[in-house]
Amino acid sequence: MKPTTDISRREFVTVAGAVTASALAGCSGSSIDTAESTTETANGSTTGANTTGDGATETNDLVRAIDSQAVPFEPTAPSSGLDDIATRLAETPIVGIGESSHGVKEFKTIPRQLVQRLVSDHGYRLVAIEGTLGDFASVNAYVTGGEGDLDAALSSLEFYFWQTDEIRRLFQWLREFNDGRPSADQAVVRGYDAQFYHINARAIRSYLDSVDPEYLAEIEDSLEPLTTRFQATDPSTVATDSQMALIEDLEERLRTHESRYVEQRSETEFRLMQRHVWTLERGVRFVEKLAAEEYTQGKTIRDAAMADNVAWLREWTGSERAIVMGNANHTMRNVGDASEDGARMGQHLTERFGSDYYSLGLLFGSGSFAVPANHERTEFETFDLGGPVGKTLEATLAEASHPQFFLDFEDVRERDSIDRSVANTSKMQVTAPKAPEKGAMAIPEPPGELMDGIVFIRDVSPAAFSGSA
Repeated sequence: MKPTTDISRREFVTVAGAVTASALAGCSGSSIDTAESTTETANGSTTGANTTGDGATETNDLVRAIDSQAVPFEPTAPSSGLDDIATRLAETPIVGIGESSHGVKEFKTIPRQLVQRLVSDHGYRLVAIEGTLGDFASVNAYVTGGEGDLDAALSSLEFYFWQTDEIRRLFQWLREFNDGRPSADQAVVRGYDAQFYHINARAIRSYLDSVDPEYLAEIEDSLEPLTTRFQATDPSTVATDSQMALIEDLEERLRTHESRYVEQRSETEFRLMQRHVWTLERGVRFVEKLAAEEYTQGKTIRDAAMADNVAWLREWTGSERAIVMGNANHTMRNVGDASEDGARMGQHLTERFGSDYYSLGLLFGSGSFAVPANHERTEFETFDLGGPVGKTLEATLAEASHPQFFLDFEDVRERDSIDRSVANTSKMQVTAPKAPEKGAMAIPEPPGELMDGIVFIRDVSPAAFSGSA
């Protein structure tokens, strides 16, 4: 970022006291508030440019300023614009890339291009992706030279939205990049979430079967229910006394048998098992809140665990430079601090790492997006976005000449007209998977305070998903 003597937006977010409550359409069980008081759909959208005095003149000045400050690019491999964006992002060791809709093709294409540049040109070696710790183990085995089948690894992922051709191409590229490199210099792919605790429980069972089968036989009956994907409808069946006692027993067993387990396997695997147990506990607590329909409390547990796991993965893999991919609802910050309910992963990372964390948002103007059409997520349908929704940041950006571009919010502070417009914009748009017919939906949060920069695509197209097994 360019130096400035003023307080940065990132510093402001860290010290601000006001909290804006909202429920973005994410990927947990939480819902988005669609009441008219908090959400505005794309119907009747208008330009988002502020118009005071001579409105037309100010709008034109703003558009010209955006055009001059933006970094336009082509979403294809040879793009000097994407090179410039990656160079800018590489000024910070931890880069969060958050998509405002899981169902947009370009939100898979552009991250793939940026990740490849950050890895090959700027030394990033940890690609952390939204998915429970352990969920990307098969993918990582593939990209680091294993014999596994990539299609099978992709189909095993809990989140359907990573099962696209673009993400598949990213993993193929990472495998080619790693070929012939020493393990210490290979790029790795890891999940950081704490949502699907059965993934942690299965990893723990597999590990114990190898290092301590007698102990596994003792706890098998208690562990087995946790290895089944949760169907949280009854809060009384989650975080029971017996489940929490088992987790405590697992922690104690690892502590007292560390030397034995390390001797049989390795220090690296032992520490990973400790983390699986830690994440298992957070996942059970998260599902407990989900079952009780206490979504904000559940999201608070989940996002805090996400941030802790990202920090742990950096240390465990020895990768100072990390890319964190996921929903913008997690990678963004809050207006407030991490002690408040609903604090996002990005807020926790900002308070922990300060300016070493960069939050990049992927924003859309109009077009269409895809969502699952059945519970099994093997069929998908497309919906129009409408939009851009009036009085959102996207409505302003859509007036620019470039069809796709990058804006760094720290840089635009040097252009008064853009800085004023961003500072006065208190809405951004997202899609809600549970309400796709609403298209683009506005949420009442100031994007200029939640993110450090954005990639904007005026017209987006639906992602093509392979479906889950």
